[in-house]
Amino acid sequence: MGAGSAVTSTIGAATDVNAQSVSQGNYAQVSSDEAQLYNQNGDKINVALQKNSTWKAAKTQSINGTDYFQVAPNQFLSSKDGFAYKNRQMTIKVQSLDGADKAVKVYDHNLVQKTDVSLAPNSKWATDTVINTSNGMPFLRVAPDEYVAMYDVVEQQFKATI
Repeated sequence: MGAGSAVTSTIGAATDVNAQSVSQGNYAQVSSDEAQLYNQNGDKINVALQKNSTWKAAKTQSINGTDYFQVAPNQFLSSKDGFAYKNRQMTIKVQSLDGADKAVKVYDHNLVQKTDVSLAPNSKWATDTVINTSNGMPFLRVAPDEYVAMYDVVEQQFKATI
């Protein structure tokens, strides 16, 4: 800059961005044929939920050693009749921890390995939900009731809009 030069700076209006955690928004899905609901003491109430129905879960609470998902005021779904998940949309690339040329294992929502399906190594998949083991290990859904372990994910791509 020469002598007598002026620097003009224009600052636009600030934009507030609300970044939501991937752990925000818990849901519970009914996996049994008909799921009886319970109150906060673990007593059955006169309400049941249909299989494959999905409910917003306000919290997870342990009652008599079993996890329950609160789906309405003083109405709880037992983890024996359903499972909790979170929405998490992304594209993933998978590769087996057992070796780069090995098929990737697939699990159901109970985290039991499926023997009739596996994923090709280095294949890409869209995923929309995540479930976690009791130790916090994430499993990502790649198809209805088909999940891959996060330790078999080698790439993740998120899309965000502001």
